[in-house]
Amino acid sequence: MTRGRTVERICDWAAGLSLDAVPPRALALCRAQRASVLGAVAASLDDPAARRLVDAVLAGAPDGPAPVAGRERRVRAEEAVYATAALSIALDFDDYGLFGHSGHSAVLVPALLAHETGAEPARVIEAQAVANEVALRLGGACLLGPLNGQLWSFIHAAASALAAGRLLGLDERRLAHALAIALYQAPRPTVPGFMAPDSKLLTASDPAVTGLRAARLARAGVTGPLDVLDHPQGFLGAFAFAPLGSLLTHQLGRGWATETLCVKPYPGCAYVDTTLDAVLSMELPPAQDIASIDVEAGLLTCGMDGMSRHYARGGTPTPVTVTFSVPWNVAIAVVAGRVTPDEVRPAWLRAHARELEAIVSRVRVRHSWELTERTLDAVAPLLSPRAVAARIGPGRLLSALAAMRREHRSVPLSGRDAASFVRWVATAGQGVQGFWDPEALARFRMALPARVTVRTRAGRELCAEVDVPRGGAGHPDIDPVAVAMHKLRTHGPRAWGEAGTGALARAIADDHSLVGELG
Repeated sequence: MTRGRTVERICDWAAGLSLDAVPPRALALCRAQRASVLGAVAASLDDPAARRLVDAVLAGAPDGPAPVAGRERRVRAEEAVYATAALSIALDFDDYGLFGHSGHSAVLVPALLAHETGAEPARVIEAQAVANEVALRLGGACLLGPLNGQLWSFIHAAASALAAGRLLGLDERRLAHALAIALYQAPRPTVPGFMAPDSKLLTASDPAVTGLRAARLARAGVTGPLDVLDHPQGFLGAFAFAPLGSLLTHQLGRGWATETLCVKPYPGCAYVDTTLDAVLSMELPPAQDIASIDVEAGLLTCGMDGMSRHYARGGTPTPVTVTFSVPWNVAIAVVAGRVTPDEVRPAWLRAHARELEAIVSRVRVRHSWELTERTLDAVAPLLSPRAVAARIGPGRLLSALAAMRREHRSVPLSGRDAASFVRWVATAGQGVQGFWDPEALARFRMALPARVTVRTRAGRELCAEVDVPRGGAGHPDIDPVAVAMHKLRTHGPRAWGEAGTGALARAIADDHSLVGELG
């Protein structure tokens, strides 16, 4: 019987989900997410910061059943999750849904814990499906808040608690306590630790282990605050200016957030992908013949680039800082003709520093309200302003938007843009009365538009514009599944060799156990 508190309602659903209840598209995207995460892990093995971090974790880790990619040792699930989640995030070469980057925990916790529990393959992918769905909805519940994207790191505590709870055999009551414990002291990352130093690699590691530990505690009978998602001084009150709490249970099991999953084709923030797609679609002249490059983009891309400028200036950036900078990514694409993990290695960046800096100085990034509006229009069928205002109240919506503007100072929202946004809120979604409608989710397009204009010294002008990134939900030609499998096939041999990568790809496609192949 479904009970009244939100944590209990979530966990009644989560404890009972079976594989045959996961829609085919959501299941296909879970498989793609596995390939994407494992490909990202393998691609990061040579990253110096990742090596330092894994060395430190293994130095103090007791032996156990779980492997760490690229290493001979087996350790406890906790240390394996911590180290491998750092590898999966190191180059920002991951996957993401509309409201978060859930793969670091949703994939890795059940895959690695299965070495301890011996869970059947169906149970492992069920745990991943549960973890994804709740994590993405939790990020959405905090949409009108101070954090965004990867900084919604609390989703990993929730995802890990639910995935681990499923594999540890928790019933719905104890699973609810696991989720409540995980959210009791949820992480709240800060920008300086995310934009430049090695600490960025810990963004998912710490909360994922917190969630795993919460599941172990709940199995032993430890209790948590079951009203943590309902109490005004609970989780949502701390992480959102105006929580969309109904998103956590509305259409749960019918409107799948997992269907918004996207897989990155490049190592870097998702907000750079359409810019790179545009640049790499052109027949560019030699770098020395380029006079200027103008990038027009929406608020998300421009806000990210604004945050990165302080950290990306003053010399060649690190693999962490370069992944958030539009000019540096454009420069890499121009100089190398591609952007792959090889081009964001410190040695490559140093070796090409002079060429890159020459291009960076010619790149201008400008906000376009027209492009921002396309992103808003893509989301409106899922969360129209009218539907959101009906749930939280018009006044609270406006005050939350004002608080977000104060919090995200790097977002280049001019007075004219703010007025355009108010007009959009007043007119958007006319005729759209639904909230998180399953049909709208199935049609969702991850629109992150960018328009790039390259001018040559000879006076030529090259232009390209892209709305949906390759591997993005709703891309007309190249979907997330194709990009994910390419990522695994290309980079997996660094960790598992050609034969091992092939075995992993087959196991993913057939929902077979990954335990033998990962070991």
